[in-house]
Amino acid sequence: MRRKIPPISALLCFEAAARAGSFAQGARTMSLSQSAFSRQIQSLEAQTGQTLFKRDRQRVQLTAAGRMLLEELSPQLEALEATFYRLRTRDNPYGALNIGTYPTLGSRWLMPHLAQLAREQPRLTVNTITYLDNAQVDASLIDLAIVQGDPPWPGFRADFLMPETLIAVAAPGLPGTPVRAASSLLDYPALQHTTRPLSWQIWFEDLGEALPVRPTGPLFSQFEMLIDAVKYGHGAAILPELLVRRELDDGTLIQAHPHGCIPASAYYLLTPQAKAGTSRIERVRSWLLEHAAAG
Repeated sequence: MRRKIPPISALLCFEAAARAGSFAQGARTMSLSQSAFSRQIQSLEAQTGQTLFKRDRQRVQLTAAGRMLLEELSPQLEALEATFYRLRTRDNPYGALNIGTYPTLGSRWLMPHLAQLAREQPRLTVNTITYLDNAQVDASLIDLAIVQGDPPWPGFRADFLMPETLIAVAAPGLPGTPVRAASSLLDYPALQHTTRPLSWQIWFEDLGEALPVRPTGPLFSQFEMLIDAVKYGHGAAILPELLVRRELDDGTLIQAHPHGCIPASAYYLLTPQAKAGTSRIERVRSWLLEHAAAG
């Protein structure tokens, strides 16, 4: 069935005129004569049955219908442009790609690895896109994404990247820490991450103990702020060990109890199914999997 879509040339002319507020400037942008440009706009208005511009001497203004079309059309044209860019560069092992990650994981784990990748593969350009939870992972924006959780991930190819070890941490000046009895940790405010509210329960259950009371400490939407809160003595927290290695090494945090928990959920490297097989994406995917396995 033939799609009822106006010619792309007419849509591009409309966007150019809407952005410039002028048919003359739009025609120059599109490298068309002004009369040819005007015919494209007239054809589009005829096909839509709407007046898209108010003509006022040398300037034009969008009508309400024109504003609606511009608002909905521009993101689709950008997505189409990105699609053809990816198609043109699909078999190019170099160029640019976008890696999605959580902010703290990106700065503390991914960035050092990307620095090494840049030294080894200087013709690659790697951009980072951050999100706070897995629902924000957008396959149209990322080429690879690091997520924590459990498969499956619909629409993505998922590769196991690395396990996660959860540990109890506190500031070295917090009285009575480290503790021998895990339940003593709850004598302090139990700090929590908004997207990981079961961390305390998972850690206690792995230890073989029931969580004595429901944690009621403050909530934080980013691990960086949660880590800082622990460092400044606001309470104890159950945190991924790889996110606090720096603080454990420099002594600004201590492991408040010796138990380490490796939950069933882990870190995965996701590739949008539509982008699997792209040369440079596969190149970086293999590199990340190899280096994550090596620690």
